[in-house]
Amino acid sequence: MRVAIFNGAGKPITIEDVADDPLDPGSVRVEIGRCGICGSDISLTSGSPFDYATGSRMGHESAGTVIEVGRDVTSLKVGDTIAVLPRGFCGYCPPCRAGRPLFCETGPQQTGGFGERLVITEHSGFRFPASVSMAEGALVEPIACGRRAFRQAQLNKGDSVLVIGAGSMGVAAVYWARRMGAGRIVVATRTAARHAIALAMGADAAVSLADDPEALGRALPLPPDFTVESTGKPGALGEAIGHVRACGTVVSLGMCTRHDPVIPAFNAFREVTLLFPLGYAPEDFTETVRAFDADRIRPETMVSEAIPLDGLPALVEEMRGDHGRRKVQIVP
Repeated sequence: MRVAIFNGAGKPITIEDVADDPLDPGSVRVEIGRCGICGSDISLTSGSPFDYATGSRMGHESAGTVIEVGRDVTSLKVGDTIAVLPRGFCGYCPPCRAGRPLFCETGPQQTGGFGERLVITEHSGFRFPASVSMAEGALVEPIACGRRAFRQAQLNKGDSVLVIGAGSMGVAAVYWARRMGAGRIVVATRTAARHAIALAMGADAAVSLADDPEALGRALPLPPDFTVESTGKPGALGEAIGHVRACGTVVSLGMCTRHDPVIPAFNAFREVTLLFPLGYAPEDFTETVRAFDADRIRPETMVSEAIPLDGLPALVEEMRGDHGRRKVQIVP
């Protein structure tokens, strides 16, 4: 099968032919239908201390169709369409019992969505119905991050939310803030290019700070209860802290990989809470699928284009700079 391989920062990503993985008794083989390009596919292949391991298979926002099942599998069958949680989990170790499967002590990594096929553990596949497209199935992984973030942050009905940035994580925050009962939701971006998708996914207002620095004050007259930093740019965390109300909460979803200094005393004197959630729990995948099935808003509108696997290496290099693309998905 063909799969994208990360060969180290500064070296081209290659599409290579590799042998299919063996199928364990508790695993299923998935034919990948779509896999989204995540911001981490750019930032964690750029020479940072957090880069993916050299030689690793790429792609974690994946969805596909089950084409083979191991002999012990009971919850999935051939033909099921599933969203993939990109880390296997045992369900028994302390991190799993705490609802943090990404920290499972024994679970295997299940990346490789930028490829033709993928073997995953049975409980890492989340079935979605025909009402959810394959493109939306591949959006379950990023959108689920927003649900867990606000669960951890303890969002209450009526709370106001400011989201800085309107990439995948920003949109995920908007999507779940609306569905979890937030009050006014405002998105702030550098430009207006992504305002339409933010509004479509549930924001009440979207403002461009570069075009109109005073627009945020008009859209959100009082400091918000929550600010969400979703850009990953140095300085954005401090900006988010500066906007939140006293005793409010700042949620960092941007995963900046560089030094981003903040002033502790500024936070202490206002008792600001900082949260750095990572990923999701299985229940967030389940509830995201349910929301997609029931929602009149189609998350697929996030996707600006779908391209073949051979186009991935060049596109990743292009996306290291400024670009006008929204969510791009790979069709292996």
